[in-house]
Amino acid sequence: MNYIKDYKNSLKGKNILVRIDINEPVDEKGYPQDDFRIAKALQTINFLRQAGAKIALIAHLGDPQKDGKEGLSLALIAEVLGRLGDFEIKFIAEEIKDLDAENIIKSMSEGDIIFLENLRFDTREEENSLEFAKILAQFGDLYVSDAFSVMHRKHSSMVAITELLPSFGGLILEQELEALNHILHNPAKPAVAIIGGAKIETKLPVIQALEAVFDYILVGGKIANEYIDEYKIAQSKKIILPVDFVGDKRYDIGPKTRKLFASHIAKASTIIWNGPMGWFEQKPYDGGTRAIAQAIAKNESSYSVIGGGETIDEVHNLHQESKIDFISTGGGAMLEYIAKQGQLPGIKALANNNLDI
Repeated sequence: MNYIKDYKNSLKGKNILVRIDINEPVDEKGYPQDDFRIAKALQTINFLRQAGAKIALIAHLGDPQKDGKEGLSLALIAEVLGRLGDFEIKFIAEEIKDLDAENIIKSMSEGDIIFLENLRFDTREEENSLEFAKILAQFGDLYVSDAFSVMHRKHSSMVAITELLPSFGGLILEQELEALNHILHNPAKPAVAIIGGAKIETKLPVIQALEAVFDYILVGGKIANEYIDEYKIAQSKKIILPVDFVGDKRYDIGPKTRKLFASHIAKASTIIWNGPMGWFEQKPYDGGTRAIAQAIAKNESSYSVIGGGETIDEVHNLHQESKIDFISTGGGAMLEYIAKQGQLPGIKALANNNLDI
């Protein structure tokens, strides 16, 4: 895969189509309730502005085909992004299929930024339509992918577009892959993974993949209940299941489990964490997730990577972000990257692109 940072001297005056990740929770009007991913997008955008490029940003928000378009416009996202970056962004309110790309591009100068409307307003985005990708390609001489959280999606803006334009990984994507490859292929030992949340069918392949390289996998959340109900006991000495719970319905790991998990985390040299330990949104079932976050933050000598919205939220609430070595923008993509050893559609598409600037 080629990364855009290695081509800075070739970008002046170029029109660059940039797929960013700004898919944050929003209120009913579409105003973001968090800016973690939005702020992350600034790294590649600022790099391209400094290189003298003209930038067209594309992104998605929510699932408009399921929930409707109301409240899922990117207008307020664009406003927040511009404020965080202290630069002007021209938001193009019309749907992408209705735009006159040629005249829009002609009106731009070096360093200018336009932000196109929600990709998923067009059904063809999620169909990986080459026809829709051709519409997107009109906005760029080349394409930069910086949306790790959708690398596991075979969508037009992630895969089909790479058939049409010279394609590169952005700065955030490069950081994501470096962090995950480091812990998957060369983790300092002991290496401990903490996997929580729901959907055992999704998490089980991740647990199995981690068993090959990690010393312990600590399992909490709903998947721990599902694992216990289905298998009764851990099927591997590396898998550590809860030994007690809070409440009859097992909505959180109990105090003995918190102590057990914390003891493994304290000894770890490498830590990866994805998913809450219980129903953390509801007291008194938030203690397990908080205990894990505190245990990871306390082990300052380890290399730690976390991902997943709920996981990041807990670390943020405790103001412990500075104690984590890398916070991934991907939840599901992070898990699929582990389970599939990096073989995700968006990554393979970039790796296979050999078009020249």
